[in-house]
Amino acid sequence: MDAPLKQRLVGALILVALGVVFWPIIFVAPERASPTRPEGIPPAPRVDNRVMPSPDREGLRASPEPAIAAVDEGVDVTLPEESGDAEPLPAPDPGPVTRDAAPALPSLDADGIPIAWSLQVATMSSRDKAQQLRDELNDQKMKAYIRPLERGSGTLYRVYVGPKFERAELETIKQRVDARYGVESLVARYVP
Repeated sequence: MDAPLKQRLVGALILVALGVVFWPIIFVAPERASPTRPEGIPPAPRVDNRVMPSPDREGLRASPEPAIAAVDEGVDVTLPEESGDAEPLPAPDPGPVTRDAAPALPSLDADGIPIAWSLQVATMSSRDKAQQLRDELNDQKMKAYIRPLERGSGTLYRVYVGPKFERAELETIKQRVDARYGVESLVARYVP
């Protein structure tokens, strides 16, 4: 075969191959795709963006005054005699503490992490006793937690209260804990 005939056959084969490849792209209409919403996903919820009216101030009521029982003057009231063996009554709860000033903004360390403080209450060798102390502190509305401390002779358990961003707040808690449990607690930097 001579060279010009070979070139024409190769050219014709290339054109036929290109025609086979591009024919569906150019002349066949694309199918209409169904919406891309899967069957299992529910439609988006509708959000009501209406502005809510503020409550009527006149319709609000104040807290009821505590009722004090009146003592009938004709009735003798005898109080039980105190004995030396009786337990003293617990001190009444002073209620919520109010602030005189706004809380201080937390300071940041070199890494930009807020500095927090914890109160180390006690270190115990018994996990059960540490959990009991933690539960007592939690019952007194103090957020307490335990961290194990590995030592050569075994594991010790430290009971902490906190963390708090204000050291002064922990100082007041420290006084209550020290008086209640007879310990010398320690305010230390909280490390997560």
